[in-house]
Amino acid sequence: MQTFHRVLITGAAGFAGSFLAEELVTAGYEVVGTRVRGESDENLTGVRSKVDLRFLDLRSRQSIERLLREVRPQAVFHLAAYSSVGASFADPALPMAVNFGGTLNLLEVFRVDPRLRRELQVILAVGSSDMYGRVRRADLPLTEDQPLAPVSPYAISKAAVDFLAATYHRAYGLPIIRVRAFNHAGPRQRTGFVIPDFAVQIARLERKPGKRALKTGGLSARRDVTDVRDVAAAYRLLAERGAPGEVYHVGSGRAISIHGILNAMLRMAQRPIEIVRDPHLSRPVEVPVLQADISKLKRLGWQPNIPLKQTLSDTLDYYRSRI
Repeated sequence: MQTFHRVLITGAAGFAGSFLAEELVTAGYEVVGTRVRGESDENLTGVRSKVDLRFLDLRSRQSIERLLREVRPQAVFHLAAYSSVGASFADPALPMAVNFGGTLNLLEVFRVDPRLRRELQVILAVGSSDMYGRVRRADLPLTEDQPLAPVSPYAISKAAVDFLAATYHRAYGLPIIRVRAFNHAGPRQRTGFVIPDFAVQIARLERKPGKRALKTGGLSARRDVTDVRDVAAAYRLLAERGAPGEVYHVGSGRAISIHGILNAMLRMAQRPIEIVRDPHLSRPVEVPVLQADISKLKRLGWQPNIPLKQTLSDTLDYYRSRI
């Protein structure tokens, strides 16, 4: 079990990062977090006074080096990333520059500085289930041994990060734990992802008189969805009890169709709403189904506790309060 007190969260002002900051602050850790310039710290409102929040551009190795030497973290939760699958098709170079290039910069600073390495206990490198691509139904649920076959620029960048992290552990001995997180949702998730996109439309349509129609792309894809608060607890557990060099899935272990998610949210709507298919909202390449085998993580003592219905309800209420 890793023992550490001073932690760094890259991307702490983001969706999952802010919930992780809350999880770690509540557990008594000293938390330093990063955000990019222009990014709001609203997500951290509940713990803002307890998080030392810094600006960081992962594309600047000099900035990373300066930050790490000031903070001297014992644990790093590397969540900062360009994270939109759909938008990555419009600018394929950006996810590679931020996700792969940024992670390379971070790991290189640790590799070449023995003083930083002496204090470092663990790096949690958070990846994505999208890197598995189009899998066979016979392979479900996916284990951590499933080959990577990414089909989007975003997924390619995250697969490259996964290989990079594995190499820096094997070749240079950095204490890296790789995480492949399946879809997670909840309040604070920004639009551009399917559940908050549905939530925003429903919240607006509830206030609209007359006929109400929600626009959507394809609904047949099935995803493994976990509440972000359960995911934050999993990240903490993995940093504390996971084995460096290993890779772990974080997910619910179940797959539900996007159509099923939408129907559940429409049942929560305060007004009747119709569904209208908009082909412009579909991705150029879609992954039909993703479902995690989470037995490896469960053996460390974790299990998801928040039901999907609560996740969807909380997300809808979050956007109702902002429309």
